[in-house]
This record gives sequence, C-alpha cells and structure tokens, in this order.
Amino acid sequence: MIPMSAPVLLWLLSAPLIAVLHEAGHALAAKPAGYRVTSFGVGHGRPLLRWRSPSGVVFYLGRWVLAGGLCVAIPVDPVPRRRWLYHAGGLVAQGLLALALLPATLDPASPLRMVAAFNLMVLAFNLLPWRLGAYASDGWQLFVERFASGRAGQLYSQRREIERILRYEEQVGATLGVAWCRLMLDWIDVTVGREGPRRPVDEFLIAFDPHVEALDATVSAERHRAEGRPLAGLYVVRRMREAYGARLSDAVDDLLTLSEARCYLDLGEPRMALAALAGVAGVGGVVARDAAVIRVGAALVARQAGTGSLAELEAAAFRLAPRIEGAFLDAPEAARTLWAAAQRLADEGRIAASEVLAARARRAATRMIGAAQLDDRLPIARRLGQVAGVERMPWSRRPRL
Repeated sequence: MIPMSAPVLLWLLSAPLIAVLHEAGHALAAKPAGYRVTSFGVGHGRPLLRWRSPSGVVFYLGRWVLAGGLCVAIPVDPVPRRRWLYHAGGLVAQGLLALALLPATLDPASPLRMVAAFNLMVLAFNLLPWRLGAYASDGWQLFVERFASGRAGQLYSQRREIERILRYEEQVGATLGVAWCRLMLDWIDVTVGREGPRRPVDEFLIAFDPHVEALDATVSAERHRAEGRPLAGLYVVRRMREAYGARLSDAVDDLLTLSEARCYLDLGEPRMALAALAGVAGVGGVVARDAAVIRVGAALVARQAGTGSLAELEAAAFRLAPRIEGAFLDAPEAARTLWAAAQRLADEGRIAASEVLAARARRAATRMIGAAQLDDRLPIARRLGQVAGVERMPWSRRPRL
C-alpha cells in the first residue's frame, strides 16, 4: 500500500521536473525561432551548482528549487521573425506531458494523478495571458506577438523586462546574456534621448559573437549620431564590416546598413544614404519601416538643398504614413521625420497633405509615449519636440497624453 505521504512526495519531485520540461521546450524551440540560449536552470536565487558549456550556455540549480525555472535566450538576428515559436515551446512540452499522463488523470487510484493535475494547473497558469510588472506568462507573450507586435513604442515597453533579465543573468553569471541586455538598454537610452555613459560590456567576450558585436557597433554608431558625430558612426560600421564581412547574417548586415544610411543623411548626403539602402531592397518588417524613414529624410534634405522635387517628398511621406504607428528601431526619429515632411509641405502650400501627415505623426507620438515606462516618457517627449506638443509647456511638467 502506498503511504499517505507518497502523493506529496511525488508532487515535490515533480515540481522541478515539470519546470525542467517546460524550460526545455523553450530551449528546443529557441534555434528555429531565431534565438540563442544563454542560461538554463531550475530554481531561483543564487546558484547552488553551476556549469558553463563550451558554447557559453550556463546551466545551474538555484537555491529555491520549487520556485520554477528559467530559460533565457537572446535573438541571433536583431528582429526574429518567428518569436512565437520560442514562447510556445514550453506550453507544447507541457501539453505533451499532459497527454502522456492522461490515463493517470482519469484513474482515481493512480499515484500520478496529483502530478498530472499539477501539470495541468501550471499549463493553464502559463497559458492565461497575464502580466505583473516585468513578469508575464507565455500566454501573454503569445498574445502580444499576435495582437500587439509591431506597434509604436513596443521597444520602450520592454525596458523593465530587459532590466529584470539583466539582473538574473548577472546573478547566474551568463556573460553573453549580460552583454546583450546592456546593449539593448543602451539602444533604448540612445533612441529615447537619455544622456550618460554607456553600460560596460566585455569587449573580449562579444568579439567571439559577430551578432552581438554587430549590435554593439550599431549602438555605438547611433550614439555617435546622437552626439553629432556621424563620421565616427560611419567608421564604426565600416570597421565592423571589414572585420566580419560575409560572416554577418543578412539581418545583422541590414541593421548596419540602416545606421550607415542615417549617418550619411546626417552628413547631408541624401544620395549616399539612398545608395546604402539598396542593400535592404525587398526586406520587410522593421527594417523596411526604418528604410522608409530614411527615404523621407533623404527627400527632405534634397528638397531643402533645392535638388529634390516636392512631389518626391510628398510621395515618400505618404508611403511612410501608413506604417508610422508600427515598431521602429528608432521610433521617435520616424515620427519626427514625418512631422518635418508635413511642415515642409505646409510651407510650400500643400496644406491638406500636411494636415494628414501631421495628424499621423502626432498620433504615433502619443502612442509611443504611452507605451513607454514612466521614467522614459519625458525624455521621449523632449526628443519628439513639436510632434508631442512639448513646445507649449515648461520642461518641469510631464506632457499630457
């Protein structure tokens, strides 16, 4: 006869095993989803045991073994196109376990019935779309991918989650994950308009990963642009290409191309900017949206120099306008560029077109600020300037949205 404590003992043993299975589902789905695993563990808190694989993945056992587990993965490409696969991986693994335990679920005398019930409870909890601060269920991530992915300001809404992952990766010693998180936070700071020194990144470490080093080069180029040094930004991009060349993936190369084109635009060279964009022709998603911003900027610079036509500027602006509320690598610059085009058209008598474009830019700016964390809203509004209407209020006040 099975003692009364056996179900409880089975539950205590099954909790970490279910956590391992769930996180293993995420890990197996990481590569086809466009991610690379940096840490995998069961339990939370400081690791009791830790092992680093030759590929750099940290495996660990946390001191709070019954508190679940975590698989952290970073994008191999800047904008993975199959992110939903990664978020669904854990749910699929638990669903398969539920099917395997179905006979035990239907048998009241089975000692595995409590294990099956616990697995179903955890599966339902992860499937429900909930979010508490920086913590969110897999169901929430799938919901965001289906209904909210690609919206203006999406990058800024993720700051708290990235900061949480950074603290976790620092705790378990996943150095590659730490580098990626710090670079992403620097990228957010640059596009938000926050000033200050960059977060320290292990240069020796990222030199062995061209994807992460390309992200570092992009952040450096964008920071040089923000500081008014586009030539230095061009140098960073060219040095990166010379170092890795064909070893860079197409998506990473596209990211560098966008920074290169923006640097040319800052230098007042619209033709060079458009020539650089030839390398991303036919690419969709975020890259295509940012390329459309650069094309509007090039048409605007050319018109101001007297070498471009008003019709070209208007056509480029109206091609960008339907996308303006989507996700961008630099969302404030997208709204500012469309707003500047609208003002130029107004100055040249195209009032109706100007009003349409200005309304689109201001609506995108409003959603962008609303999606950001509270501490980022005022810096974003300052960078947006007239687009957000901050020119009518003192800096000491938070913009009303």
